[in-house]
Amino acid sequence: MLKPTRIRRIGVVATALASAGVLSLAGCAAGTTTTASEPTDTAAEGCGSVPQIGADDPDGLLEGLSPELQDGYNSYGLAIQESAWSEWTSPKTGGYTAAIVGQAPAAPYIADYQAQLLDSLEGQGVEVVANLAPNDPTDVPGQIQMFNQALSLKPDIIFLNPAAPEAAVDLVEQAYEAGIPVISTVVPLDSPYAISIANNSNLQAMETAAGVLGAIGGKGSVLKVDGVPGIPPQLFWEDGIAKALELCPDVTIAGQVQGFFQPPAAQQAVVQFLATNPAGADAVFQAGSMGWAIRDAFTQAGLPVPPIQDINASQGMAAYAEANPDYPYFGTATPPIPAAKAAAQIGLKVLAGAGPKVNQIVWGPFVVDRENLSDVVDPSWSESDGTDLAVEGVYLTDEQVAEFFNNPDLGPQTAE
Repeated sequence: MLKPTRIRRIGVVATALASAGVLSLAGCAAGTTTTASEPTDTAAEGCGSVPQIGADDPDGLLEGLSPELQDGYNSYGLAIQESAWSEWTSPKTGGYTAAIVGQAPAAPYIADYQAQLLDSLEGQGVEVVANLAPNDPTDVPGQIQMFNQALSLKPDIIFLNPAAPEAAVDLVEQAYEAGIPVISTVVPLDSPYAISIANNSNLQAMETAAGVLGAIGGKGSVLKVDGVPGIPPQLFWEDGIAKALELCPDVTIAGQVQGFFQPPAAQQAVVQFLATNPAGADAVFQAGSMGWAIRDAFTQAGLPVPPIQDINASQGMAAYAEANPDYPYFGTATPPIPAAKAAAQIGLKVLAGAGPKVNQIVWGPFVVDRENLSDVVDPSWSESDGTDLAVEGVYLTDEQVAEFFNNPDLGPQTAE
């Protein structure tokens, strides 16, 4: 299994603590009570470093996890709570039914994830009685209606990719009262009644942004290419890059454009920006999946390609970096297929009575940079290939999944 690259980090002293004591941030220590939005002391010389903010884990529920898993909770934005399903077992022993309430499959990651989730559930003999998704990722009322429709079918379990976490909290409590577990996929929910399975998008943004800022020496201007305004992945990304920028007082924002997580839209928006800003920018932050298109926009404008934060990296962007050894590269592989398989496995373990310990099952980011790029890139890849970069063996292992359960021997022992 490939090991994730960890960017140089510094300890950060948290302020506004309830007590006057000093919080140790040497690692992602369980039991710390800092949150992702808590202010931190910063220093200019720390630009390009990743602060250790810790996890919001007031009851020390993460203490039993391996250090690698605990490390993945650094700066995670939600409190860690005991799962309401920790001692629950389905009255059935098989013949399970499930409902999927997903998201608009416009982004390749979502399309791949949701297709694999359906395949994995059906492959395990689960009858999927509803597979619903709104046409627009901002259609919150539509998704709420779909969730209620799924709930009325009384499935044994519901898999939800929430468009608006706040609106979904009441829904999962209703499902809990009906005895139906909800697995929150991709986007986590701040509720003990949902079992959230999520990437730490905040840490992903923070680590890759820090790498890019370090590559430009902590000075210069950055262009921001947004995803979809207001939705959770966008908000997590904004918070992560803000934390990285706190350490960089000599970095300014050159501009901000909308890419909507759509490579063609991102390329057009950046081309338009560069047409009126011929000096370009020293670096680019992008919210996900748009890195290769932003690269092409700079090339189209006749400008050098600056360091680009390649969240949800593509094979083409990784191949470009490999072909240009002097190009600073900081991307992440967020494999949708293994993530969806793990979601199905975890859901079936919950039904089998394995007892999830916590409400937040979190995977830390897998950073791809110069240290491991050659191990990741296939020489046959084209630089124009927008396929998601999926690195084999970097998601939660079966052994790691087992760590999150009180009775790990129950339910599927593998995601395959």
